[in-house]
Amino acid sequence: MLHPKSADPFESLKTLRVLAIPEKNGKTEYEVDARNPEQTVTCVHSLFPHFSYSPCWYVKPRINQPIPM
Repeated sequence: MLHPKSADPFESLKTLRVLAIPEKNGKTEYEVDARNPEQTVTCVHSLFPHFSYSPCWYVKPRINQPIPM
């Protein structure tokens, strides 16, 4: 699997924590988390999880999804 450093099997990804807050009228409001605005996720370049880290091919498409409240 291709990754930035060929010798390092782990990769750290940084993104904003976006919260999805449901409202009474059925709409959803999106806000950046005020307490922890940035999150760092470590993943491993493999097909299966290793050392309790999820594979990067699984994490990368899901990292920008809002966190439901």
